[in-house]
Amino acid sequence: MIPVSVIVAVLGLLMCAACTTLWLDARQRRIDRQLAVALPASRSADLPSIRRAETGSRSELLYRLAGYRPGVPYALHPAYVVIAGIFAGAVTFNAVGLLGFSTGKVSFAAAFVAVMTVRGLFKWQQRRFTDGLFRQLPDAVQLVTSTVRSGLPVHEAFRTIAREMPEPTAGQFAIACSELNLGRPPEEVVEGIYRRTEVTEYGIFAVTLAVQLKSGGSLAETLQTLAETVRQRVAMAARAKALAAEVIFSSRALVAAPFIIAGVIYALNPEMIDVLFHDPTGNTMLGYAVTSVILGHFVIRWMIRRNTAL
Repeated sequence: MIPVSVIVAVLGLLMCAACTTLWLDARQRRIDRQLAVALPASRSADLPSIRRAETGSRSELLYRLAGYRPGVPYALHPAYVVIAGIFAGAVTFNAVGLLGFSTGKVSFAAAFVAVMTVRGLFKWQQRRFTDGLFRQLPDAVQLVTSTVRSGLPVHEAFRTIAREMPEPTAGQFAIACSELNLGRPPEEVVEGIYRRTEVTEYGIFAVTLAVQLKSGGSLAETLQTLAETVRQRVAMAARAKALAAEVIFSSRALVAAPFIIAGVIYALNPEMIDVLFHDPTGNTMLGYAVTSVILGHFVIRWMIRRNTAL
C-alpha cells in the first residue's frame, strides 16, 4: 500500500509542474503575439520554429484539461488557480480518506476535484470577462459611430474607447491601438479581439468594418444598426437570465436541502448520522450520495447555461 505522504508529495509535484508549464506557455504565447503583430503577413504555424511547434503540441492538451485560454486576462494569476486546485485536492484526499475508502479511490477523487477546481476557476473568470465585453460592446460601437459621424477616423475612435471605456473593453482596445500603430487595418484588429475573447459579436463587428471600409457606403449608419442589434441581444440575454433565476434558485435549494436535513437529523438524533461515518456501508452510501448531489448540481447548471445562451 502506497503511503499517504508519498501520494501527497506526487500530487504536489505534478501541480507544481503544471503551474510552471502554464507560466512558460503564457510567456511563449506573448512572444508569438508580438511576432504576429510585427509580421502580419506571416502565420505562426508557417514560421520555421521547432520550439514553437513542440510547445504548441505539448501544451494544447494541458490547456484543454485545465480549461485555460491564453488570450484572456485573468484576475487571478494561473499560479494561484493551480494552488487552489492543490488545496482542494488535499482537502478532498483527507476528507475522503477518513471515510475508509481505498487509496486508489481516494487518489482518484482528489485528482478529479483538483482538476475540476482549476477548470471551474478558469471558466468562471472567462465567463466574467466575456460577459463584461458583451455588455459593454453596444456602448463601444455607439462610441465608434459618434466618432465616425463627427468626421474622425476609426483609429481615433479606438483610441477613445481605450481611454474612456471601463475594463475589460478598454484593455482589449488598448491592445488594438498598439496593433494599429504597427500598421494593421482596423478590421483585422477587431478580428484579433474576437479570436482572443471568442465573443461572437466582435466577429460580426469585424466583418462589418471589413465590408464597409472596402466597399464604401455609410459606415456610421451600418454601425448604428449593429449597435442596436447588439443592444437587443444584450437585453435578450438579461431577460433569459432573469427568467432562469427561479430555476437557478430551485437547483441551489435542491443541492442544499440534503445537507440541511442531515444537519437537522444530526442535531435531533446523532446516532442516525454517525452510521454514515463509522460503518463501511454507511461510508460508501455517503460517498455516492455526495457525489450524486454534486454531479446533479453541475448538470442542472450546464442545462441552464445551454438553454439561456444566445
